[in-house]
Amino acid sequence: MRRNYSRDLTGADVVVSGIPLDLSTTFRSGARLGPQAIRAASVQLAELKPYPWGFDPFDDLAVIDYGDCWFDAHNPLTIKSTIIEHARHILASGARMLTFGGDHFITYPLLLAHAEKFGQPPALLHFDAHCDTWPDDEPDSLNHGTMFYKAVKEGLIDPAHSVQVGIRTFNDDFMGMNILDAAWVHDHGAEQTIAGDWRNHRRPAGVSDL
Repeated sequence: MRRNYSRDLTGADVVVSGIPLDLSTTFRSGARLGPQAIRAASVQLAELKPYPWGFDPFDDLAVIDYGDCWFDAHNPLTIKSTIIEHARHILASGARMLTFGGDHFITYPLLLAHAEKFGQPPALLHFDAHCDTWPDDEPDSLNHGTMFYKAVKEGLIDPAHSVQVGIRTFNDDFMGMNILDAAWVHDHGAEQTIAGDWRNHRRPAGVSDL
């Protein structure tokens, strides 16, 4: 992306930041390297206009790279609150967030900060094989497969206007969210998936989780 690194949020429309966390994954560490890898890969294509639109979004948007969210990996009980404060600080400036993970855990604190900022639960556009709505009613428990269960239960997502795309795992309870499973996407294609369904949902999109 070749955006300037800055901690000055003045005038920023979009703030890119990374959250290099993979402590909540199961036997699949490595997602902590995601922010670094995304930045490195995007530089290779930074001179090209995005296909198929052919415009440069940076002509109209002031975008900065805020760097990564610092958290104390050796004190995991503080990580959720650290991410929430990271998001609150950026959102308070009026900028929108583009956040690179990191494992799926990070979505919950980001959703909490967005719901708090905008006074209503955002809609979720979620591309994944897994729905991440596995039941978990333990008050201090949160992991990469339960964060949407907790987010819906706590009013941090508007499930009626949310869409999960590409799901290929069975769950007894999708928490009221709209499901476009892997077979549906295979039959209908990506263009109809987005244009035909998501755009019909009129609530503002929240955090997308990949």
